[in-house]
Amino acid sequence: MKANLSLSIITIIFLISLSCCNGCYNRTELEDTMAAVAHGLDLSADGTQVVSTAQFALPKSGGSQDDAPKFLLRSAAGPTFSAAEQIMSTALPRKSLWGMTTTFIIGENIARRDIGLFLDHLARTSTVREASLLFLAYGSTPHQVLAVKIPLEDTAGVALSKAIRTQESQTGLYSPVSINEFLYKVDSLGVEPVLPQVKIETVDGRERLTLSGLAVFRGRHMVGSLDEQESRGYHLMKASTRGGLFEITLPDQDGFGVERQQLLEIITSQAEVEARLDEGKVSMKITVSAEGNLYELDMPENLASLEMLGQYEQLANESIQRDVSACIDRAQAYQSDILSWGQLLERQRPEIWEALKADWPTQFARIPYEINVDFKLRRTYLQGQSTIEQ
Repeated sequence: MKANLSLSIITIIFLISLSCCNGCYNRTELEDTMAAVAHGLDLSADGTQVVSTAQFALPKSGGSQDDAPKFLLRSAAGPTFSAAEQIMSTALPRKSLWGMTTTFIIGENIARRDIGLFLDHLARTSTVREASLLFLAYGSTPHQVLAVKIPLEDTAGVALSKAIRTQESQTGLYSPVSINEFLYKVDSLGVEPVLPQVKIETVDGRERLTLSGLAVFRGRHMVGSLDEQESRGYHLMKASTRGGLFEITLPDQDGFGVERQQLLEIITSQAEVEARLDEGKVSMKITVSAEGNLYELDMPENLASLEMLGQYEQLANESIQRDVSACIDRAQAYQSDILSWGQLLERQRPEIWEALKADWPTQFARIPYEINVDFKLRRTYLQGQSTIEQ
């Protein structure tokens, strides 16, 4: 009896000890790992293999930090991205942690041919963060982009994430695109995705990364790019935005043959799109309402009249209208509905959408549109006349 009781007690203690140690058998020590902060994916130049590139953050060591390497960059090629990453792991001193990746760089080769392999890799990898940001390496490769050293930041991946979030409110050109947003637009009818492009520039003999335009997709293929003006128009077509700068040109009123450039700031902007039906034909009415300030002038004189301010507002209306029109024209030329007009039709005119959706890229390219802009100045920031009386 005592023997059975002792055996039961030992068994209970053993089971309790196992529960306390649950999961410890596969534990990985932090000092044995390397965190991948940026991940690049592309096709080889001949299109026969995929290329995986990873930027690993290196731990800071004691002593001077000026010349110490801040990241480790590795690339490997294989038939699939998972195979390439296995090959990469054989040359790494520690176990790679892919779940820390916050920035993905897509190569132009795979974007123009077919991003299906990239999408499949995302779907099969449980460590991918849906909030991670996507960029496209324009005119270069992900490896070349991630190899650029960025002042003030340890890695190019971190620098790009900070740059696009900062400039969105300052310049009003590009917005962050997450993996979740990109996947949704690729798999949905009536909308196509865009990606901010990263370009390598050489200034004073040193390379730097610049956000330059938007890559435009149709289905699973990149079909072209938006330039700076078109990208600003795309940004203004969003339902609601905050921040941004743009120029207006004053005519030569003094007869000296000199046109004056003025810089305006957008505080808030709202865009509404209405699908219209006239005699069986669909058209779009776009209304952009914005408020802003005079940001910088190239003339020393003061603004003395509301008439002058009215001229500024009219020129701002025309400038915004040109930007939005340039974006729409380019998107229609690519037959890529990056403006979500198809989804708009599905909500506002479902019977029309059902008739057009089978051949939507072609139908989208033919839709006429009308743009109305109402820009109001709020402050001038000039010599005591900063607030505009309404």
